[in-house]
Amino acid sequence: MRPRGVAGFSLVELLVAVAIAGVVLTAGWAWCWSVSGSSAAACARLDAASAVAFTQRLTTAELEECLGLVAASSCRCSATSIAFVVPASDGDTELVTYVFDPGRRALWRKSPSAHLVEGADTFAVVYRDADSRILTCDASGGLPAAALPLVRRVDLTITVRCGAQTAFASWQVPLRCPS
Repeated sequence: MRPRGVAGFSLVELLVAVAIAGVVLTAGWAWCWSVSGSSAAACARLDAASAVAFTQRLTTAELEECLGLVAASSCRCSATSIAFVVPASDGDTELVTYVFDPGRRALWRKSPSAHLVEGADTFAVVYRDADSRILTCDASGGLPAAALPLVRRVDLTITVRCGAQTAFASWQVPLRCPS
């Protein structure tokens, strides 16, 4: 008890107020930390999904315009790469090659531009004939030149990881022209 006429708070009252403020501030800090973590995870998830969607749209659009698959030592069709020719805007043709580099975790689009996707964990290409049978690669890992004219459909898959978030897509692109 406080004597009459003394102003201010007692030590017990101050300690109770500090304890309550500490609990409120701790809860607020935990909430802010949780929201920050959720926001970072959502950004990473969006980055991964955007990279997959962009890859899917671009490869589909270009493969639908494909004039033929290419087999050369510098650019070949394999389980992790695909090389083809598309019409260029100047009326000529352009060689486009997609190559997966697992060491850098990147999918490269070798043409006048640079890499297509960072954070790629997997990229796979499966070549199919008119009867949807899988055309297998030879011992060197490439699709034999004799098999290129048989390709009628390409199945693509990609997995992209940004932080702890992963996005995956698998799609099929029919080739409108024989290779």
